[in-house]
Amino acid sequence: MNKTIVIVFCLTAWACQKQTTSEAPKVIQPPKVEEQGRKITFPDDQKSLSFFGSEVVKKENLSAQYAAPASIGVSIVQSSERGGRNTVLFDDADLSATYSQFLQHIINIHTLEVNLNRVKDLEQHGAATGKEVLDAETQLANEEAAITEQEAKLKLAGLDPQRLKEPRSKEAWLICEVPENQIAQVKPGTPCTVTFTAFGDKQYKASVDGIGAEVDNITRMVKVRVVMQNPANQFEVGMFANVLFDLQKNNTLSVPVSALVNVQGKDYMFVERTANIFERKEVLIGQQIDDKVVVLHGLDEKDKVVTKGAMELKGLSFGY
Repeated sequence: MNKTIVIVFCLTAWACQKQTTSEAPKVIQPPKVEEQGRKITFPDDQKSLSFFGSEVVKKENLSAQYAAPASIGVSIVQSSERGGRNTVLFDDADLSATYSQFLQHIINIHTLEVNLNRVKDLEQHGAATGKEVLDAETQLANEEAAITEQEAKLKLAGLDPQRLKEPRSKEAWLICEVPENQIAQVKPGTPCTVTFTAFGDKQYKASVDGIGAEVDNITRMVKVRVVMQNPANQFEVGMFANVLFDLQKNNTLSVPVSALVNVQGKDYMFVERTANIFERKEVLIGQQIDDKVVVLHGLDEKDKVVTKGAMELKGLSFGY
């Protein structure tokens, strides 16, 4: 009996000693998500990090196209009155009001120029004073200054005030936007192809008529005006379209399609900043060519973009 008790005691002591001396299992820390999902930091765990793969962004010689969403901002229809001014229709009520003010200033300037010439002629014949000439000159100068406000508003909308002074009939003006870093390749006269939501896959040839007067501070996009002939008035104000430009045939930034994720209509990629830190970047993409996609904006050459594990980073970044 005593011998049995000793054996049980020894086994119990040995078991307690083994449990005490064995190491506790290693706890793997979850990744840290910061800056509203834009930055993801993983613990320095080689097993977890080996799941991801990245590739350096580089420039290649590829043929790329850029499809710019557009809409018809202006439609010019022939006047019903013989010799009358053609009617300009806008899809924006504020622009329509601005254009009306612009035309009124043109009429006022013409009237004041005629009046100034009349007063100068009267002065030469002693029928008007120098003060009257000065007053007429001041009125004309004030009116010329006032018209610049309307001209500026029209230009910022991507329109051409000079062409609107004598609008050509049966034209449709489309307004689209092109990235700042691509605008050097889009010039007046650049050919493009237009498709309309209303007309299915039918393609129409057009060309660039002008470039906007500013770069948007937030989107870094520039307005581009495309003019099409509209003899049957089938292209109506407000119609949605896509304008296809051939861009960046040489030195094009491209990455594997596997790096691209899409959330609510926006495209994103993840850049590897260090071995365990990843940053989400919104990108503007161009055409997909084989297994590559052209990146027009959002990445820099030599960035390391995640090509393996991007979907997992998407889940962490956006919370699903």
